[in-house]
Amino acid sequence: MVKLRDILAFLENLIQPELQDSWDNSGLQIGWEDQEINHVGFALSVSKDVIAQAKELKVDLILTHHPLTISGIKSLVNFSYPSSLLLELARSGIAVYALHTNLDVSPLGPTAIIAEKLGVESISTISEKPAYGIIGMLNPSITQKELFRKLKSFLPEDVYRGINFKPDNIVNRVAICSGSGASFIDLVAGRVDVYITGDVKYHDAMKAADLGLTVFDMGHFGTERLFFEKLQHLLTEKFKNLRLSVLKEKSPYEVIEIC
Repeated sequence: MVKLRDILAFLENLIQPELQDSWDNSGLQIGWEDQEINHVGFALSVSKDVIAQAKELKVDLILTHHPLTISGIKSLVNFSYPSSLLLELARSGIAVYALHTNLDVSPLGPTAIIAEKLGVESISTISEKPAYGIIGMLNPSITQKELFRKLKSFLPEDVYRGINFKPDNIVNRVAICSGSGASFIDLVAGRVDVYITGDVKYHDAMKAADLGLTVFDMGHFGTERLFFEKLQHLLTEKFKNLRLSVLKEKSPYEVIEIC
């Protein structure tokens, strides 16, 4: 029998809650510490569809990357979002625990997973406080076109965009920041051949273009959806009888093509 408190203690030993940013809301979103957990589901974000899947699969705990809310909730009513989600979770007896910015700065997080899949070496962080993002060398060096194809081969499907894309240029040094990393454009420009991130807005894209920085915007969903990969393995090793499921999700963005 596994209690929620046992899973929380294990996770918080691996990824300390105090590593999160001051504005963040990582940690237990809803749940009861003495709740018995038999089935854990992974989801990047909690949504109506994710809750429906969790109920169908009899999931007791959803582990997410994104907190249910960061700004806070003033009332719990069924006609307001996201309080309607919280009410449905409570009514269904489903706990939610979020690992957000504390996971982002961890070697178990999505940025580190992308770097590992690319074979990035000689790693340092983009920003020291907090220690977001990764800068390192590709071995062997590849072209921008080859790098994009490699990313596309393992990242979840999203709307991909490029800035200063030069297909045949050689890439030796890359920077990676999963999720929204546009705020680091100034820090990586002139230091890397390609910056891999998501959620780059128009004016940030213009800045990158003027600075001569090649950016691969692989989407917020695309760069963070694989957040669970290392956690899944570690939970399996620790809790042998715990059932684990990856709940189905897709990027909310679509490419519209009308002939």
